[in-house]
Amino acid sequence: MEKTGMYTALNEHIKRVRQILSKDLNERDTIDQVIVSTATLLKRPISLGRDHLKTPAQGYGRNLLNQDPLFGFVVVAMVWPPKVGTPIHDHGTWGVVGVADGMLNVTNYIREDDGFRSGHASLTELGTISARAGDTTHVLPPDGDIHKVWNSTTEKTISIHTYGKAMDHYNVFDVEANSVKQFELHYTN
Repeated sequence: MEKTGMYTALNEHIKRVRQILSKDLNERDTIDQVIVSTATLLKRPISLGRDHLKTPAQGYGRNLLNQDPLFGFVVVAMVWPPKVGTPIHDHGTWGVVGVADGMLNVTNYIREDDGFRSGHASLTELGTISARAGDTTHVLPPDGDIHKVWNSTTEKTISIHTYGKAMDHYNVFDVEANSVKQFELHYTN
């Protein structure tokens, strides 16, 4: 697919998300409808330019595609080199992830403590899913938000993420130390 077709599909997705958010739905219904929009977006191959698919020297690429001025949601292209992933983290907002190319693994966790003790967090692993090109998954705070994502393959993976708000920080959890720390986030592009 040529780049203009992808940008048209991306703009259609952004327009659909705006329409969904204008309905003032609960978060569960919002996610369900954004999942449908993301699946529609992924029916066509992703063909974004180099400016939207950057990857840092280490880690994975977080490339901002759109930040909506009215509703505040963001659409981000993530580039996952082989064998690279995130720490265990949260977002503090709903999110829908669609795998555009390749495969991602997602391990979900639930927080067992009440969150009132600063710097402390006790997590239990819930399980891991593998998502292939065309598959979608989601995060929904508070119970469905803590997870880690990684590319277990030897090929690059690209995913498209739609979040309820822009994120400039997230909590990173250490299961072994039963700890949590806040980290700043930056876009690669």
